[in-house]
Amino acid sequence: MLTREWVTVTDPDDDHRRFTFDVSFLLSSYTCIYGAGCQGIRPGEQDPALGCCNHGAYLDDDDDDPEHLVRLVDEQLGPELMQFHARARRLGPLATDPSGDTRTRVFDGGCIFANRSGFAGGTGCALHHLAEKRGEHHSTYKPTVCWQIPLHRTIDESDANDGGTLETHTIAAYERGHWGDGGAEFGWWCLDDDLAFVGHEPLYRSMERELRRMVGDAVFDELADYLDDRRGQAGRVRFLPLA
Repeated sequence: MLTREWVTVTDPDDDHRRFTFDVSFLLSSYTCIYGAGCQGIRPGEQDPALGCCNHGAYLDDDDDDPEHLVRLVDEQLGPELMQFHARARRLGPLATDPSGDTRTRVFDGGCIFANRSGFAGGTGCALHHLAEKRGEHHSTYKPTVCWQIPLHRTIDESDANDGGTLETHTIAAYERGHWGDGGAEFGWWCLDDDLAFVGHEPLYRSMERELRRMVGDAVFDELADYLDDRRGQAGRVRFLPLA
């Protein structure tokens, strides 16, 4: 049985908000292997360039602005960076699923922003390429779920002793169960085995920009101090994916 470590940090600006972190995952050597071994969620059945983008990106009601993506297609992206730019302009880059949720439009088996193998403007997410072209971090342009993976956030609320509401954010690995129905059936290269655990620095450092955006600078700084110290201790827990 895998033993996982967790640590909780209270937001110094709001004692009714707490963040619980998966220490084992944040100390791991995970790194994204897109284009370096990842075969996508349907290995052998898809263009590896799609990665985990087959179903489009579902937008977060609190953090994502649908009109922002529309403006990027209309005003900033072009056919030199986005393979299906003309289709996105004609049909719109977003769509609504049967449940009424908004996601990026799916075309030919994948997200409309996902450039396929061999595209001259670059394989992979057109939004990512736009960020790189402008020297900006990709979280500036990509939907929340895209820039957070393989991190996953859940938020729980409970009654505080003073009559207020205690908000607990759990930041952990994005595991199969988080995908919902069908999550056990596809290739999940981020966590399936050791293929992706080859980074040169721990995850909390390689994804520092993303974590700061998720929890704020004050919480991240306290977390990083703890993890820096934890790295120096004997008996470090090595993260392995759950069976």
